Amino acid sequence: MRSVYRALALLVALGVLVQAAAIAFGVFHMINDVDGGAVIDSTYDSSTNPGLSAHSMGALIVGALAILLLLASFFVRFPGAKTWGVWTFVAVLAQWAFGLLAFGAPVVGLLHGANALAVFSLALLAARAAGRAGGAVPTAARRPATADA
Repeated sequence: MRSVYRALALLVALGVLVQAAAIAFGVFHMINDVDGGAVIDSTYDSSTNPGLSAHSMGALIVGALAILLLLASFFVRFPGAKTWGVWTFVAVLAQWAFGLLAFGAPVVGLLHGANALAVFSLALLAARAAGRAGGAVPTAARRPATADA
């Protein structure tokens, strides 16, 4: 189960990386559209922008992975499993909130971008904690040292 937890945490981090790439692609695609004569106003159809569409879809995937990581944290046994799972999930919830609020108050987009780094870091720390715990042998399973060994 620890390997599932670690894989989910790494997938959350990878999802954030893909999200950053997708939104950058979307913005540059939009600039390219404007350079080609498009007008960005209320009639602009952002669903035709592959980067913006991928960013929206990626948000759903990262959210689902964060929920799965949180659930896995209750079934895996190593120090910090629940802590890292909960904090990663909370950061993803905040990410969604910042993303939605930024449409009404664009300055909140700064928090959305900064919090993405927090989600990425928390997910990597969760994966690292799971990886470090993987080599630990429970105390009861250790053999006592013998004098003739």
